[in-house]
Amino acid sequence: MPLFPKVKDGLLKKVLPALAARLIKTWCLTCRVRARINESAERNAVAEFGGAVYATWHQRMFYFFHDFGSRHVTMMISRSKDGDIANEVALRLGFLSVRGSSKRGGKDAMHELIDRLKSGGHTAGMMADGPTGPPRVLKMGTIRIARDTGKPVIPMMYGARRRIVLETWDRYFLPVPFTDIVIFHGDPIIVPADADNAECERIRQLVERTLNDMAYVCDTYFGGSPVGKPGFDL
Repeated sequence: MPLFPKVKDGLLKKVLPALAARLIKTWCLTCRVRARINESAERNAVAEFGGAVYATWHQRMFYFFHDFGSRHVTMMISRSKDGDIANEVALRLGFLSVRGSSKRGGKDAMHELIDRLKSGGHTAGMMADGPTGPPRVLKMGTIRIARDTGKPVIPMMYGARRRIVLETWDRYFLPVPFTDIVIFHGDPIIVPADADNAECERIRQLVERTLNDMAYVCDTYFGGSPVGKPGFDL
């Protein structure tokens, strides 16, 4: 009896990530990027600082699986069984990863991520409200990583002319295949190395407001309505 589950798990770990990565890549490649707002500011900041901490909402990750993967951004992925599969998908899409979460190995993973960023030439990608929310409320981890590495926080957002909105805690959405996409590259936000808790909280609120303002711009760019709202949970 134990042999079948082991074989099944092995096949899942080998086949599912490859299929998922191929589906995501193919899906996103059908979409047409009609505009990239403020891209030069983001690119210049990465070149100037030798890296960055990209921040977006969990709700907005789908297209960025394609866009960030091609940039070999480093993500923090949990050490759970689901995390093992997610990690294999991420690697196939071009991401780098460190393994850990708030429940297991998070401190070690954060130190490893900080060390990579300090070494230069690396960028990190943060689902700044994930994986459990509350939605579109920035967690402090993004700010602390930026402070400890000297890399700027760069808010990133995208919107789609047509989208599929899921009834999840954050109203996660998927761009409809072959639809138009707009990508908003935010201005770099610096967290001083000597920032105390009050200053970190001020910057956290600034990044959160910026991301939500960018989400509104992207959602209404093609004449649509905003998707979800800060703090809202189905």
